[in-house]
Amino acid sequence: MNIGKEPKYKQLMDFIIEYIKNGDLKHNDKIFSENELMEKFNISRHTVRTAINRLVNEGWLYKQQGKGTFVSDPSAHLKNKGKLIGVVITYLKDYIFPDIITGIEEVLSEENYSILLGSTNNKIEKERMVLTNLLNNNLAGLIIEPTKSVFPNPNKDIYQKFIDRGIPIIYIHGHYNNISASYIEEDDNLAGFMATEHLVELGHKNIGGIFKSDDIQGHGRYEGFINCLRKHDLPISEKGTMWFSTEDIGTFYKDESYSKIIIERLRDCTAVVCYNDQIALRILEIFDKAGINVPENYSVIGFDNSKIAESAKLTTIAHPKSALGSKAAKSLIKIINNQNLVIKEKMRPTLIVRESSKKIK
Repeated sequence: MNIGKEPKYKQLMDFIIEYIKNGDLKHNDKIFSENELMEKFNISRHTVRTAINRLVNEGWLYKQQGKGTFVSDPSAHLKNKGKLIGVVITYLKDYIFPDIITGIEEVLSEENYSILLGSTNNKIEKERMVLTNLLNNNLAGLIIEPTKSVFPNPNKDIYQKFIDRGIPIIYIHGHYNNISASYIEEDDNLAGFMATEHLVELGHKNIGGIFKSDDIQGHGRYEGFINCLRKHDLPISEKGTMWFSTEDIGTFYKDESYSKIIIERLRDCTAVVCYNDQIALRILEIFDKAGINVPENYSVIGFDNSKIAESAKLTTIAHPKSALGSKAAKSLIKIINNQNLVIKEKMRPTLIVRESSKKIK
């Protein structure tokens, strides 16, 4: 292997491909071990693994767990066009997600990539099914919004299969703490701080909060919320701070007795920070039915700057949406071209002030 301008992993790839083309390695033959390749070419284990994973992804090789790496069918690499990207998010058709997909699709189409869409409905087993199905396709990469991301990832074994095949992964919106991976997400901690700071600047001293318990975004926004209150030496209302999970959504929207509980828990507050615009809109509905005037008696702020925030004239923290999708797609392409690259970026949110927040009298 000649030491030239090409990365060492690419030179190793070329060496193995040439071996296969010359017939020195045939279909189902086991290739050299990692230690043999490291010693033969004086390269690191990481370099060897990068080369092997890319050859697996391109169809030249395949892996059998516990047995090793073998030569694929000679035509397998021809079937792998390397131009298909898996895109998996929690919900496809509503809220901010169409804008995110548009941002991803615009970038990938310019680079001649196609996308294969999937949704998990924020369900662990649905995520497992979607990822398993995607493994049957010749993916060049995966963009995914994690499911119930605040918990340890229960599908780590499936993600490992993507890694073993050399398929790079980039997370959007959040990431699992028990997996080291690239991600592009909004700075939710800063978003929570900005939302709370806006209410503090309007004179509110007793501020409630409603956050999502099973997604890392909810925890980030809560952390920003309490950081702001501590900065201004304001109390954290434990009674007025509420949590809900994916499975609680139906109760939150349909159970009128739950609405009464919300009003009671927020009674001592004058403002509330809501996990997203959908929750904020539901709070506006609950207040309206109870005769509580917004913003005269109460200020409400959401997150994401969705279309419902515009129509409801809701003060909110704007999510990057299509810009986040675009950046995720561009980052994934960079990683496809250089699998040693790790990208971790948090995008800055923006405050959008509308009519649901007002200076307290």
